[in-house]
Amino acid sequence: MKIPVIILSGFLGSGKTTLLLSLLKESKVRGLNPGVVMNELGKRDVDGYILQEHTGTAVTKLLDGCVCCSRKEDLADSLMVLLRGRPDAIYMELTGVADPEEIAKTMQETPLQDLVELHYTITLLDAENALEYNSRLSSDKQLVRTLRKQLSTADLIVVNKSDLVEPETLWRIEKGVRKQNTEAEIVYTHYSEINLSPILSGIIPRKIIAPAPQRAPQTFKGASLKQMHSEHGGTAVKELHEEQHASFSQVTAITLTIPQVRTTMPSKERLEAFFQEWGDNLLRAKGHILLSEQEPVQLVQYAGMRTTWEASRYPGMPYVVFIGMNIDEEQLADRWSALFEF
Repeated sequence: MKIPVIILSGFLGSGKTTLLLSLLKESKVRGLNPGVVMNELGKRDVDGYILQEHTGTAVTKLLDGCVCCSRKEDLADSLMVLLRGRPDAIYMELTGVADPEEIAKTMQETPLQDLVELHYTITLLDAENALEYNSRLSSDKQLVRTLRKQLSTADLIVVNKSDLVEPETLWRIEKGVRKQNTEAEIVYTHYSEINLSPILSGIIPRKIIAPAPQRAPQTFKGASLKQMHSEHGGTAVKELHEEQHASFSQVTAITLTIPQVRTTMPSKERLEAFFQEWGDNLLRAKGHILLSEQEPVQLVQYAGMRTTWEASRYPGMPYVVFIGMNIDEEQLADRWSALFEF
């Protein structure tokens, strides 16, 4: 029996890891033993540690590149290792700039084609920034094509953070989505909360003898656009890679640690201002920061011009991964060091 694979796709900061956390928790309730592959552009892992901290799940991590291009050869090897643990399903979270179609092609090659099958591809959108990204990213033609592939290959499109925008924005997002994909179901939600039953339906613990999993009808019971509009009121009206299949050309990931020689630690407010300083060039930032010896380590996440903080038990050296377009690494490092000098 082939092992079903569920791909989580979507641009940076759209909510993929939050959805994966929900999938892992629901899998535990159902008695499933899933395998997890997580791909990160940066050299340091952030999201994988979040999963391990919250669920205890072992995560196969592919860092410092994208599995649809620069780390494509490593994906097959990682899946083969993961399959030795006889998982009931494999959940694969891609980087925000990955092309899911290339992942599907890799799974159709020998020897994976006889061992795994694509069960679902889910793409998440950040409702607050989805429309703006079209113009912000227009200079990177490869990335624009990739984001369209993320939509066109999806079985389910989750418009996340829908509570942060007006109904008119949701209508415009749906119109744009339908230009790329007329078949996928679209659900509107926040905190990546959706009905997981249709996705996990048919996936049964391997210890139970059962037919091969079959895809269930797409009845996700998420909020419809009409429902979302009703809640708001109103009337409803309907890293650099140059190879051939590179999914982006101008996006880079830069990892910075806390300077060993420092005179102070910046406040949350100063760090948030630092993120904002880079404007449209900074697409995402995430990492673990120790603000003072008296406070716990903080997981900091910046996406869509918003910064969130959460206490963490991360035991290693604090660091932040910056992902952006055309960011001068030397200038970023100099400005970062200056935060700790006064």
